[in-house]
Amino acid sequence: MHAALFNAPYEIEIIDYPLPGLKPDELLIKVEVCGLCGTDFHIYRGESYSKPPVIPGHEYTGTIVEKGGDVKELKIGDHVVIDPNIYCGQCSYCRSGNINFCTNLKALGVSLNGGFAEYSIVPASQAYLIPKEFPFTSAAFAEPLSCCVRGIDQASIKVGESVAIIGGGTIGLMMLQLAKISGAGKTILIEPNGFKRNLAVQCGADFVFDPGAVKIFNDISDLTNGGPDVIIECAGKSNAAKFAFDISKRGSRIVIFGLAEKDDTITVNLQNFFLKELSVKGSLLNPFTFSRAVELLVTKKIQVEKLQPVISQLDQLKKILSLPRNLEVTKYQITPN
Repeated sequence: MHAALFNAPYEIEIIDYPLPGLKPDELLIKVEVCGLCGTDFHIYRGESYSKPPVIPGHEYTGTIVEKGGDVKELKIGDHVVIDPNIYCGQCSYCRSGNINFCTNLKALGVSLNGGFAEYSIVPASQAYLIPKEFPFTSAAFAEPLSCCVRGIDQASIKVGESVAIIGGGTIGLMMLQLAKISGAGKTILIEPNGFKRNLAVQCGADFVFDPGAVKIFNDISDLTNGGPDVIIECAGKSNAAKFAFDISKRGSRIVIFGLAEKDDTITVNLQNFFLKELSVKGSLLNPFTFSRAVELLVTKKIQVEKLQPVISQLDQLKKILSLPRNLEVTKYQITPN
């Protein structure tokens, strides 16, 4: 089969890759669509953990073409979407229910071969059935959406609360939709790119702001009685995290969701933090949220087609990874077949 093999930072090649035989609990998936994640760009540049040589790609969906003898519930021809995160179930974190902290975590597309290939072998436990009429291009959003569901859980939005989302990429636009169906009152999205601000309006944002606007702090304060109740940072930048603290009010809850560079830091005024009694949480992976994400997609509660993914072939992957990020593309998706 043709596959993209990541060998080292900035080294990825399309090769003819041999498929091993199936284990009894595994599936052979014909990959229909695999999304490109910000993490894939970090991996390509050597800025995020991976285990080369490996086939990257962890946001994928496809058709079962072969299955091991122990697989009973899924059938050949079924359409499935893949949860790439494989938890050991044995470490102290897994045994206490905190599987996203698993000390033996493996991930398809990161430490194990993933979806930037014509075919992928996956444990049957990682495959989630989707309706055959449901578009593969939409199904491929299940993994990032499952992570967003975790972030929304961390935010603990109460009905009627004001919610600000910082960053209007794929994650920010899905977070916006999740905030709305979680009962948010006013929703505010902050994004420097005009194309993405327009997408935010299409996704239901009540207010959109350019972070460089002269009166932005006053305007957000006036809209939210001093500051948003909930602020979710989705840009993965230190200035975005600082912005979250700057627009907060007393009692605000902040979720730092975006994956920043390894050395990114911010400085927080401790007395201000104390006086505001801020709550700050991170959000890691997708513990027990994948099936909820699939349900939200299939029932169209989250409308990912509004994100306008750009579809490319496998031989375009290195070019996409190598070029400067196109700010008017929220999501690239690869169709290996």
